[in-house]
Amino acid sequence: MMQLKHIFLSLSVSLLLVGCANAPQPPLYSWGDYVKSSTKYGMDGHNKEVLEQHSAELKKIIDESDMNKQKVAPGIYAEYGQILFETGKKEDAKQYFLLEKKTYPESEKFINQIMKKLYGEA
Repeated sequence: MMQLKHIFLSLSVSLLLVGCANAPQPPLYSWGDYVKSSTKYGMDGHNKEVLEQHSAELKKIIDESDMNKQKVAPGIYAEYGQILFETGKKEDAKQYFLLEKKTYPESEKFINQIMKKLYGEA
């Protein structure tokens, strides 16, 4: 009888712990189709259509992250800024470089180097 109580107690505690488990957490970042898009861009980025598609995917990731109140994944602002810079939208690009620094302070040194090279300033 005592052994049956121990089994019952163990089973009850196990069920209680399982029942109290947290629900799955949503992903920290929204990546959209980044992997597919960046792979294609890396292989064929000189193609204007591929560049535009990758740029649109980055902007979509940024917009969806904002809409879902998620943090934009590391490097997305900077990569989008780089594409804007390369396509002549230099002032818009600067805003995304600054957003990268603000969102990820650990990137400040790297982004400052990029901005110094591109704009002559940090």
